Amino acid sequence: MQISASEPSPEIVKAVLLLARRLRAARPEGSGTLSELSLLGTLHRLGEMPAARLAQEERLQPQSLTRLIAALEKKGWIGRRRSYEDRREIMIAITGEGRAALIRDIDARREWLHRVMAQTLDERESAVLEEAAAIMLKLAGSEACHDDV
Repeated sequence: MQISASEPSPEIVKAVLLLARRLRAARPEGSGTLSELSLLGTLHRLGEMPAARLAQEERLQPQSLTRLIAALEKKGWIGRRRSYEDRREIMIAITGEGRAALIRDIDARREWLHRVMAQTLDERESAVLEEAAAIMLKLAGSEACHDDV
């Protein structure tokens, strides 16, 4: 397949996938699964929410969410309670332990990235990478989710 100048380079996909793999490998021992960490990240950013909204935010089927919630609750990383407004609705919130687990995971990945960038890139390359990250967030539709966690 020939790529025209107007098409994105396959190198972008390759680079993103390889970097994601390296970042996953930098996760600390005892981290949750990527699905668990994603769910914790959503709760950290957006706060307590009904299970139905959490499923929507995470693009999960209710059955998958039920399993994740059970696993996270068993670890003490989330809590459930009935909604005050609608007793039929279950509210999900991240706990202090869950927030600590999420931050530990993210800190380990950031530490790895910082170390590798310092060893591998010069100042100009680091600046270009920072610019590319902002553009990638824009493409991902995540510009509002670029907080610390």
